[in-house]
Amino acid sequence: MKNSHINKVIFAGAGPGAPDLITLRCLSAIKDADLIIYAGSLVNPEILKYAKKNSKTIDSSGMTLSEIISEIKKAWEKKQKVLRLHTGDPAIYGAIAEQMTELDKLKIPYEIIPGVSSVFAAAAEIKSELTTPGTSQTVILTRTSGKTPVPQGQELQKLAQHKATLAIFLSTPFISKITNELICGGYDKNTPVAVIYKASWADQKIIRGNIANIAKKIKKANINRQAIILVGDVLNKKKWQKSKLYDPEFSHNFRNKITSSKAKLISLSSNTNKFKGKIAIFTITKTSLNTAKKITQNKNHCKIFAPQKLKKYCNKSIILYKELGKTLKENWKKFDAFIFIMAAGIVVRYISNLITEKTIDPAVVVCDQYGNYAISLLSGHIGGANRLAEDIAALLNGQPVITTATDNCRIIAFDEMASRENYKIINPKLIKKFNVMLLENKKIAIHLPKNIFDKYYSKNKNLKYITNCSLVNRKNYSGLVTTKKIKIKIPQLIIKKNEQSK
Repeated sequence: MKNSHINKVIFAGAGPGAPDLITLRCLSAIKDADLIIYAGSLVNPEILKYAKKNSKTIDSSGMTLSEIISEIKKAWEKKQKVLRLHTGDPAIYGAIAEQMTELDKLKIPYEIIPGVSSVFAAAAEIKSELTTPGTSQTVILTRTSGKTPVPQGQELQKLAQHKATLAIFLSTPFISKITNELICGGYDKNTPVAVIYKASWADQKIIRGNIANIAKKIKKANINRQAIILVGDVLNKKKWQKSKLYDPEFSHNFRNKITSSKAKLISLSSNTNKFKGKIAIFTITKTSLNTAKKITQNKNHCKIFAPQKLKKYCNKSIILYKELGKTLKENWKKFDAFIFIMAAGIVVRYISNLITEKTIDPAVVVCDQYGNYAISLLSGHIGGANRLAEDIAALLNGQPVITTATDNCRIIAFDEMASRENYKIINPKLIKKFNVMLLENKKIAIHLPKNIFDKYYSKNKNLKYITNCSLVNRKNYSGLVTTKKIKIKIPQLIIKKNEQSK
């Protein structure tokens, strides 16, 4: 605090009521004060127990402004330490502006100690956030017109047009008027309302309802004006959405973003959706070899291939090769996936003559030698390269690069679902057609085991689970995903359980 040696009058917020909800600075001011003038109608008298024995306390609830200033002036002139104690935070309906104006005239210095406002104590007591994404990012602190009128343009009906979270102070006696103004301003009558009487006090009361019924509930509970009225959809937990602050796809000064595919990997902690199968890892430098070793520490069924020149860095489990192209060709059909820790251009040239068909080609993932990126290059869905890229990026604390449209739209493609659930697509030429339908939000009938539908597609309104395929027609659906072809004139993607799993 600047010029702390100067004797200043202190305005301090005494918090919402609970004695342990005052700040350490306020506590110090109470202990140090020779005179404490407190708002007796609102400040919990238990807070005064912290005052020193010879201090003087005055309840200001029956005093006028001139009387308050007179007491402050007399004490300050005697070089006494004066504390003006207000409820909550003095900046909110504390009437300190007029007191400071008078002290300025008298050239009496002062400072302000903030406090915990009753509005925040009220939110804490009902366990609610006042600003949630998708519902409200604005909180309006206001009161209705009573003895003190509100300025033109700040009437509650006009404020209600913003549909923000409202915190209404000192207004419970006018609750019927308030609810009428809220509805006229555009709030739905079912909008949640919570009234918190003496938040944090021992005799606290909480009344919940909505705009339509809260007036009756308050009248029945006999709540007076010492209450906060909170209004808004933020009080409905079912409407809460996640913020960007902890979203893995959101970057800020303290954390780099994680791409959507990696985010899904982290949120799905089970092994269900991770890549399973034999993996060959090809390296060409010492750095890429070290990166490969990190992968094999955490992933089973991996075999590392390294050039002869790195022999002194290799143990017996690492396979040495003289010619990359020849070794790759010899092992192409022996592994379910290949991880190349090298430039993508090198990989493209070497595998171009080995690629045959998407239903049987192995997964191919390319990483830079430091593991900053894991790029799904070939067989993203059926082969599982997308899942493998996610796995590797998570292991190396890098970023997966997934270019398939469905993954980037957070949609589980039909061939991806089949691969995960060990199904085989009988007519793979239609995979692209059906995945385009997914991306374009076409209506598709799903005739698969109910547990699979529920797991992957139940939240998509355009996909409908059916038990009777004969009801499917071109008027209602663009396609049918089924386990058995039926005689209807509509595109059908046929998926059957892989025989190897039996």
